[in-house]
Amino acid sequence: MRISELSRRSGVPVATIKYYLREELVPAGVATSATQAEYDDHHLRRLRLARALIAVRGLSVSTTREVLRALDEHSTDLHLLFGLALGAVSTEEPDSPSDQPQEPTPADELISALG
Repeated sequence: MRISELSRRSGVPVATIKYYLREELVPAGVATSATQAEYDDHHLRRLRLARALIAVRGLSVSTTREVLRALDEHSTDLHLLFGLALGAVSTEEPDSPSDQPQEPTPADELISALG
């Protein structure tokens, strides 16, 4: 399948797929000409996994790359893979909102005015 079909089947925009290819999150397709390549179901699965790690789980691109490389290198050692995946997940809590009162936004003012 071409990149447009990969995009349609995965739901990931072509621009994002190209970015993931440049960042080596998804392996390159088989070149059919200087500007075209063919992709298969392996690319589709890898794209969905990369997208889930980044968009759903919130990992950075560099961390996702590390997790995917570990998956490629250690695909038979599930304990190691789980350890790497868990280690890639941040355990830090997000910064708490400041105790300082904040100035109301126009949206806040509108909500107050409407009751």
